[in-house]
Amino acid sequence: MSLTVFNTSIEPPSPPTPGVGSAWQRLRSVPHRAYFGAGVLAILSLGFWWALAIARPLLGSYPALMVHGLMTPLGVFPLFMLGFIFTAGPRWLNVSEPANAPSHLPLALAYLAGLWLALAGFSLGGSWPAAGFLLMQLSWSIASLRWWRLYQRSQVADKRHGLRILLAMGLGALALMLALLWVRSGDGRLWWLARQIVFWGFLLPVFLSVSHRMLPFFTQSALPGHASWRPHWLLDSWLAGCALLIVADAFGQAWLSALSAFALAASLAYTSWRWGLRASLQNRLLAMLHLSFAWLAPALLLQGLHSAGVAVGAAPAHAIGLGFCCTMLVGFVTRVTLGHGGRDLVADNTYWTIYLGLHAVAALRVGLALWGGPPAWLHLASAGWLLLMLAWAARVLPIYWHARADGKPG
Repeated sequence: MSLTVFNTSIEPPSPPTPGVGSAWQRLRSVPHRAYFGAGVLAILSLGFWWALAIARPLLGSYPALMVHGLMTPLGVFPLFMLGFIFTAGPRWLNVSEPANAPSHLPLALAYLAGLWLALAGFSLGGSWPAAGFLLMQLSWSIASLRWWRLYQRSQVADKRHGLRILLAMGLGALALMLALLWVRSGDGRLWWLARQIVFWGFLLPVFLSVSHRMLPFFTQSALPGHASWRPHWLLDSWLAGCALLIVADAFGQAWLSALSAFALAASLAYTSWRWGLRASLQNRLLAMLHLSFAWLAPALLLQGLHSAGVAVGAAPAHAIGLGFCCTMLVGFVTRVTLGHGGRDLVADNTYWTIYLGLHAVAALRVGLALWGGPPAWLHLASAGWLLLMLAWAARVLPIYWHARADGKPG
């Protein structure tokens, strides 16, 4: 079956979900509704929390920047990852969960509750951060086990992307456990290791695996004349580079870390060009994915400069977290939300403005890390990101509890 830009499926469709009635039933029955809905609430919670905490150097006994450095990536992205994995992943593996499988909604709500416990604990003190991380880790691990079971049951010949995502999910669980041990012990080395694994062992491997699988597919669907190019060695070279960054930093080999980052930057820049960055601008929804991917090359270049001893501050982390991961999240989630909400796959002016605004905020935050600026600019970046996320949430959140616009089940 061919796929056009207006098809509402991610890949060739699986059997439709049985019809569901109430909003609560829809959230319980359709994984992406549960995870994306909870993810939007997590983003807004983190945005409001950081806007209030940004002027405080300490949150209880924890340095605010250290808390921000872990809570933001662990709070913003995992729920959306699960929503995408349990929507597109079964299609990749040509397998589905049993009809009597438990709802994903309790896992989504448990992760969100853990995030709220941790944020409250960091703000108010006490042992709540540890309880929050424990709840997040348990819910994430259960979801990872469900993905492993799907992977095990699949009979398709090519399960490479599913396996690489599974391994990254395991490292995500490890990062959450290290974060828990950090708040219990106060050992800064555990924080550093957790953060390294979050970025290089978890976030980037998942995003890169999904991009490698989906961007050439979406591009060829929207631009039929564009040849698909996604050799498996390319993804494996990226993941090997991420692993080298963790190992090199752990053993204090700055030269190896810099070399790995520069090699990744060159490879990702070439891939962005080869995948059709310029051609993607013909289609806004497609361009949203390609423009986000284009952040990776400068982000890894900044990481290489950091490893080489150049003072770039937190620019690499913000280029990856805000420039690449956050904008890519909005691009992918908007696409899935529209398609599986029975709406046309078209990024209207509002979605497009929000998306470009996020790029502007990311550029501002990276610029502040590189060249500094008055505190008001940092507050502006934080407030701007929160306002854009509020505008995006107002568009996508109601779709998760409403029935599909085309009247189909799911």
